[in-house]
Amino acid sequence: MTRDADRLTDPADATVLLAAEAAVLEGRLRVLREAIDEVDARIHAVSEKIRRLPAAGDHEASPADEGSAMGLAPSPARRS
Repeated sequence: MTRDADRLTDPADATVLLAAEAAVLEGRLRVLREAIDEVDARIHAVSEKIRRLPAAGDHEASPADEGSAMGLAPSPARRS
């Protein structure tokens, strides 16, 4: 409330002032709720993407087998 509100003695003036402040607060509340909804949607989207990622060690082929998955045989290891 403003300093002027402290000096108000007329109940009608105080009511108008309080109604105006309530309208401002309701507007801020609406903005905050919209922001929370946006964050919630982002969290849900990221959670869904993470859920779809393969688990560690849950790969179909190990890196050594990737060549054979493409029809290529690994080259024989050379021993010195």
